[in-house]
Amino acid sequence: NKGSTGEVNEAAQAEAELHTAASEQAEALRSPPEVLADVAVLVVHDPADETVAEQLVDAIQPHLSVPVRTGSHAAEAEEEAKNASVALLLVSKKLEDNWKLVEAVARILPNALVPTLVDDTMYEQKDWKGAIAWYMPNLLYVDFCDPVKADIRAIMAQVDAAQVRVSPALDSKEFHFFVSHEWGVHDKAIEIALKLRDQGLEAWLDDNEMSGSTDESMAKGIEKSKVFLILATKRYMKKINSGNYADNCLKEFQYAGNKRFDRIVVAALEEDMTKPATGWNGRFQLALTRQAPVNLSECSNGSFSNEAIESLVNAVRMRIETPEASSDLTPLMRDIYPRLNPCSSEAWAKGKAENFTLGTRSWIVDEL
Repeated sequence: NKGSTGEVNEAAQAEAELHTAASEQAEALRSPPEVLADVAVLVVHDPADETVAEQLVDAIQPHLSVPVRTGSHAAEAEEEAKNASVALLLVSKKLEDNWKLVEAVARILPNALVPTLVDDTMYEQKDWKGAIAWYMPNLLYVDFCDPVKADIRAIMAQVDAAQVRVSPALDSKEFHFFVSHEWGVHDKAIEIALKLRDQGLEAWLDDNEMSGSTDESMAKGIEKSKVFLILATKRYMKKINSGNYADNCLKEFQYAGNKRFDRIVVAALEEDMTKPATGWNGRFQLALTRQAPVNLSECSNGSFSNEAIESLVNAVRMRIETPEASSDLTPLMRDIYPRLNPCSSEAWAKGKAENFTLGTRSWIVDEL
C-alpha cells in the first residue's frame, strides 16, 4: 500500500508541476512582451530553411519595435546587413556549406552575429565546419530546433547583447598571416586558418576579409599581415608561372614579393611540392629559391596531423620574430635572408640585431 501511495503522490506532484508550468506560460502570453527599441534584426538563412526562418520571425517580432528583415542570398543579405544591428544566422548543414551567404553578412556585422540552431544534428559546436566554424567558432548559440518549445526570451537576450558589441573596422585590424591559395584547396585553407587560430595566430583569408574592391582588399590584407603564407600546389605554381596578370594568385604573389619578401612561408599540400629542387619550376621556383617548405601533404581522414600543424605554427612564428630586412637589400641578400635559421624567441632576434649590422661580412658569415 505504501508503494502505491508513493506512486500516487509522485503522479500528483508531476501533474501539479505541469499545471504550474502551463499557468506560467499562459500568464507570459497574457503579459505584453518586453520590446527592444530601435534594434534592427536580420534573419539570415539558407533557402532550404525558409519555413523555420518564417517561424523565427513570427516569434521574435513582438519583442522588437523595428520590422525583422530576412536574407537567404548573398547579395540580398549584404544589403540588408548594412541597415541591421544584429544578424541571427540559422545554423544548419545547408548554411555550413553556404560560405558566400555567411561571409556577406559577417563582413558587415562581424561582432553582431547570433548563431541560431535550427538543425538538431548541429548541437556539437566543435564539429561545425565551413563558414559557420570560421565566423562563429566560440559564440554562444541559441536553440530554435523546436519552434514550439524555444525560449524566445533567451534569444532576445542574445540579440540585446550582440547589438551593443562594437565592430572594429577592417582597417584597424592586423593579422599574423595572409593565406594565398588557389580555389581548389579552399576547404583546406579554412581548416589551416582555423587550426592556427587555435594557436593564437589570426589569418587573413581572401574570402572572409574582403571589403571594397578585390585588388584593394588583397593589398590591404598583405600589408596588414606579418607573414605571407603560400599553400603550394601544382595548380598554384602553374598560375604563378602563367604570367596571367589578371589572376589573383599571381597578383598576391607579386605584391608579397615586394612587401613581404622576408616574411614568406611555403606550406606544401602535395608531395611534389615538398621538393623545391625537383618539384618546383619556372617563376615560382626562381622567386622562392632556398625556401624550405613545411610538409602538409599527408592527411589522415582528410585532416592535417597535429605534428604538421605544429611545424607550420613554428614556421609562421619564426618568420614573425625574425628581425625585419631592409627594403634596400640586393636581390642576393633578399634570397639569403629568408633562408636563415632565424630566432626562436624575440630576445634572440633583438640580440642579433644589436650585435651585427645587416649586410656586413661578419653578419653574413655568422648566419651562414
